Amino acid sequence: MTRVEELLAEIAEWARGEPDVRAALLLGSQARTEEPADEWSDVDVVLFVDDPARRIDDDAWVSRFGTPELTFVEATPVGGTRERRVLYGDGLEVDFAVVPPTAAGGLAADPEVVGAVQRGHRLLHDELGLAEAIAQLADAAPPPLRDPAEVVDDFWYHALWTARKHRRGEEITARACLESRLKPLLLELARTHALGDDPRADTWHGARFAERWADPAALRALWHATARSPHELPEALWRLCDAFDALAAETTEPRPGAAAARARLAELLPLA
Repeated sequence: MTRVEELLAEIAEWARGEPDVRAALLLGSQARTEEPADEWSDVDVVLFVDDPARRIDDDAWVSRFGTPELTFVEATPVGGTRERRVLYGDGLEVDFAVVPPTAAGGLAADPEVVGAVQRGHRLLHDELGLAEAIAQLADAAPPPLRDPAEVVDDFWYHALWTARKHRRGEEITARACLESRLKPLLLELARTHALGDDPRADTWHGARFAERWADPAALRALWHATARSPHELPEALWRLCDAFDALAAETTEPRPGAAAARARLAELLPLA
């Protein structure tokens, strides 16, 4: 038995003995049959508990599964909840998302959660009768993508916002928007573009495996549209805007507001 399988067996046994733990669900790479776990994979477990705050705030229970070297709390990448992340002494990384039992009824409302379930799942413990609901999620149609016209407007709104922050001298804020808002929007449009070329394309979520499905020019822009100092930000922003425009031209109908925003950007950050 592998270390991961031992861990999952320990979690299942522990959950059955804890009155407040109503269910435990394995998601992520360790549950996938396609693109299964490799040596770099962590373990993602959702715990349905009566008092999530107690389990999140108290880290003593994670020692049940090994010796923690590092542990902290952060927002989950999908689902809009919190998780306790743990690095154990043997190098195994485990993310425990902790949610109330009532969250089981809202699983279908979050497209990212539906996508995660559809990629693979395993119930480790179930007092809530989740099996039927999860089986329905697994068979549900893929969640619809956002209208690309809205993505275009979103991008140009934040491109101008970034330029204004740069002009004001808020360079850290401007760079943060470039990296954490504009680049994800380019990837969002790249997903729609990829599915337009091949409706069966597997575009994952976020930036997962983008090297396989995203437009090569968009990928190059993600690497090269980078500001290492404030004076490099205008060039980085324009490089990203040009890549976005090129992809938008292949993905959706022209947006009049985008042309106006580009002209306004040229006033704020004149092209050399």
